[in-house]
This record gives sequence, C-alpha cells and structure tokens, in this order.
Amino acid sequence: MLNVSNAFKEAVYAPIRKITARIHFTLNGSTKTYDDDFIIRASILEEMNTINETLPSNEAIVTLENTNGEFNILNLQRMQEIIASRPKIQMEFGLVYEDESIEWVPMGTYFLVEWKNEVAAMSISLIGRDNFDMLSQISYNNTAGNNLYNLAADILQKAGIVDFTIDNSLKSINTNGFLERLDSRTALQHIGIASRSAVFQDRYGKVIIKPFTAMDASSNYLSYAGQPLHYFGAVYPLTTNGSGMKNIGYDNVFEEPEISLDKSIYEVVVNVYGPGDPREIIRINTSINGQNGSSFKIDNPLINTDEMAIKVADWIIKESNYNAIYKTVWRQNPALECADMVLVEDSFQAMKQTRIFRQEYQYEGYLKGVTESKGGI
Repeated sequence: MLNVSNAFKEAVYAPIRKITARIHFTLNGSTKTYDDDFIIRASILEEMNTINETLPSNEAIVTLENTNGEFNILNLQRMQEIIASRPKIQMEFGLVYEDESIEWVPMGTYFLVEWKNEVAAMSISLIGRDNFDMLSQISYNNTAGNNLYNLAADILQKAGIVDFTIDNSLKSINTNGFLERLDSRTALQHIGIASRSAVFQDRYGKVIIKPFTAMDASSNYLSYAGQPLHYFGAVYPLTTNGSGMKNIGYDNVFEEPEISLDKSIYEVVVNVYGPGDPREIIRINTSINGQNGSSFKIDNPLINTDEMAIKVADWIIKESNYNAIYKTVWRQNPALECADMVLVEDSFQAMKQTRIFRQEYQYEGYLKGVTESKGGI
C-alpha cells in the first residue's frame, strides 16, 4: 500500500468524497500537466501474477480534450518516430479535502504505445504501457550468469532501465544463466520463478524484484486483536497496518463480491537444468484429496539444482491453494496496490483475507473500479 496521510485514510472511504485526476505528459523533453479540465475519462489496469505464469504489463488509457488542436502533433506519419522516443505519461488521482487542498497519489508511469485522434469528438486518447511492454521487444543473451541478482541487473541495464531495486536475497541464488537468446521480459519472468519473487513496476516507474510474503496458511480469516476503530460512523477492526484502509467493506461496493474457484494444482513438474540432460522433479500437493487438481509444469533454464526445483514447486503449490477469486466492483482506493493483503466483506459481514492480483480504475469525473484478489474460502 502506498504511503498516504492520516487525513487520506480518514476520508477515502467517506460516504461523500471528491476524487480528481491529472497527468504529466512528456514529449520531446518537454512536460505539460493536464488536469480535470482536460481529462474526459481515464482507465488504468494493474496486474500481478503471483506465480509468474505471465509477466503482465500495466496499461493506462487517457482521453483528453483536443478542441484547440494541441495534440495534432501526434500524427500517423510520425507514429514510429514518436513512439520510439518513448513519450511518458504519469498518472495521478487526487483526494480533494474540504478546504480544497488536494493529496495526490501516483497511479503509475507509462510510455506511449498508441493514440487515437477522434476528430469528430475533438479529443485524443493516449494509450500507454509500463516498461515490461518494451522489454518483450528487447532480446537478451548471457550464458555466464553467476547469481540471480547480477543476472537481473544485467538484463535491466542492457535494456536501458536504470531505476530498479532487486532484493539482496537473490545474490545467494546461484545460476548458470541462460542457454540461448530470449526476450528480456521472459528472462525476468524466469528470474521471478527461480527466486520465488514478485517482478513488477511500482507506481513511481521503478522496476522491483522481491520475494513474495506468503499468506499465513493457518487461517483464511484474520483474528482481530485490539479495540475496534470508529471510522466514518462504522466500526472497523483495528488490524492491518492501514487502520481500515485494507478493508473493502460492504458499504463501498456496488454489488456483492463475485466468488469463483480456480482448479487446484495436484502436482508440479519442474525441469532441472543441471549437468547433463534435463531431468524432472515432481512434487505432490498433499493438501487436496485424490488427483482432482491439474498438473503444472515449469520449464525454467535458471533452475539448476534439485533443491531449487523443490523450493519452487512447494512455493507454487502453496500459492495455488489460495484458489478462491474475489471480484469486487466498488468505489476503489488509489492507495491500494497489487500484492496488498486486503479483507473483502460479503453480505454476511464475513471478512475474507485475500491478496490483490488485478486492479481496474475507471475515472470520468468520479472514481470507480474492480479489484480482483485471491484467498481461501
């Protein structure tokens, strides 16, 4: 969760609130800010795959008024030239207080990949994605890796990304590197799996690689401790470090959260690329009965020992056991991020502990959206 003030925490779930928006658009080295007077609508998609089956690229779409023709410089004849210069879109949502002051929350840094000039509507839609979209187009080849930290740093630096943070624990995981050329996005995905880490770009545009903190498997419901907090006229449990910020309460949803179940993983098969031919390590999910789950196979050239294969397989089994998906259509909270642990309340006032893996934000003078999270039943 992003750092926000106590005033923000007390106001973001208020029955009546005002959210505004602005973007900072950088083109040819010049940055201009467009606020709510220019923004017709905006949408943001944030995703994180907790077992790195994919490495999603976050996306922002902003439609701006173009009655004065300011954006006519973005024409199809220069599309490739403009996109190659990587114009930057920095999106922010702001919570407006009673005194008209605004607390701004960063919503991500994106790079222009496409635009739609809607002449009849006198508007233009800018479509931007984060660094992972670019990384899929940059090849990488390194057959002399020594540990996952150095390998990840080499991938990012060769791709021209200098703003990144890699957890130091990756220095202790040795690797033989990649056996053949591959794209940089897939290379980072392999590192995420081999190190059991989240690989993502934060709201400030920094690429982050750090291990997941797994949910406490001992309970699907949090045990509340301490005194309840009176919050906007309602009682909220004083639990997580957010004083109610991480509660998606029933008062803030537009409809009851939709719950669906992913199929459990019965076994994980991991290819081990050690000396000689690749060999398989198979781990069974002992927490489910019978063989009703699916088989999950990992083919990762960075997994070079049986010990690493077993750790990766056990991690995937543990994460896959949280296979209840909660889809909540609600007012949204700009401070919540993918991988945050939240409590989702249903109509029976049961609070489900879940981890966010997908967020949608829709803005059109007001904010709403969808949060998808995974947890237990």
